[in-house]
Amino acid sequence: MPNPKNDIPNKQSVSKNIKEKVGPYEDEIDLMDYFRIVWKRKYFIVLGSVLPALIVFLFIHYSPRDYRLTFLYDISLTEKNYKTLLDKFYSAENLGKIAAKLKENGLNEYWQGIVESNVKLEVSPSYFKTDAAKLTNVENLQKIQEVTGTLLTMTVTGRPRSDMQKTSSIIRDNFEKILPIYDTKQQLNTTIIDLKTKMVDIEENKFDLELELKRKKAILEKLKKMEPADPNNIPGGIVLQFNRVDQSSEYLPLAYQVQATNSNIIDLEETVKTNQEKYDYYKNLLSLNERLFNQVKGKTSSYYTIQQFHSSLTDILNNYEDKELRDYLNAYIKKIENVISANTPVVEKPGIDAIDKSPYKKCTAVFAVLLMITTLIAFLSEAVKNSQLPAS
Repeated sequence: MPNPKNDIPNKQSVSKNIKEKVGPYEDEIDLMDYFRIVWKRKYFIVLGSVLPALIVFLFIHYSPRDYRLTFLYDISLTEKNYKTLLDKFYSAENLGKIAAKLKENGLNEYWQGIVESNVKLEVSPSYFKTDAAKLTNVENLQKIQEVTGTLLTMTVTGRPRSDMQKTSSIIRDNFEKILPIYDTKQQLNTTIIDLKTKMVDIEENKFDLELELKRKKAILEKLKKMEPADPNNIPGGIVLQFNRVDQSSEYLPLAYQVQATNSNIIDLEETVKTNQEKYDYYKNLLSLNERLFNQVKGKTSSYYTIQQFHSSLTDILNNYEDKELRDYLNAYIKKIENVISANTPVVEKPGIDAIDKSPYKKCTAVFAVLLMITTLIAFLSEAVKNSQLPAS
């Protein structure tokens, strides 16, 4: 007799078969759920992503456009000189001069506080950014340290376009006429230190020279009182060789010793005389350089230009009659003229370029980010809502 139990399918087997049949459609059902959630929250997602992106687009599109003006200078700068230039240009004192000049010319407050960020100085070719501690090849390290930028660009960025020419002219004048004064002051100070060092060296050697001169004169007096040796008692066939006769003159015959000592005295006297002339010349140069240094130092805080300094040098030149000092001043004036000539841009009046605001790229990025955020919020809110429903 058939067993009724065998005719009834096993519940676990049926359940397993149903799951196996439904299984392939499980992913599709979940994906449809996602689409339903997105469709259900479509207004939230659209408003949360498209609307802010549109607002950003309109804001960028209708915001004032920035403009750019670039000056190119044919100036060679080492990395050290470039860093020194940046320190001088972006110093609080120099930026204050620029701000005061902008205000004096009636430019708006937009330019008063952003000169530091809107003026960029760059060197081309740029210096290598290499960790010197990791370099083992000495030749490569020396080459990197000797790299010199041959071009310097100064880029001025700002708005409106009508103010760019006047603003860039003020900043350019500061770079070409004011900054060289800082270099001039530093170089004058270095010259003063060098002159003082040379004068100290002469003063330190003066005592030794005078003492040696006194000793040589005493030796000469004693040599003159000596009786010359009898030439008949001098052995023949002796050849004397000296590397320096002045250091071995005691081996010479008396007459030659006297002559050698006289030569040494003359040499020492001329050295003392020459050193004294150098000392007097250095002293006059020191006085002149200290005068120039004090003049520049007293006017550095004001809007004192290298051209004004050049004019004052011409006036100072007329006050000196000493030929050596006039020659020195003439050479120094030419040096200042070379500095003025070097600080001239390759193109005297460069064009003003409008900077691309790129609203499409920025809006696309904003839209993509907000789309992900709003979609995630939609899924989370739906999950929270479903978790709060009572279990059936």
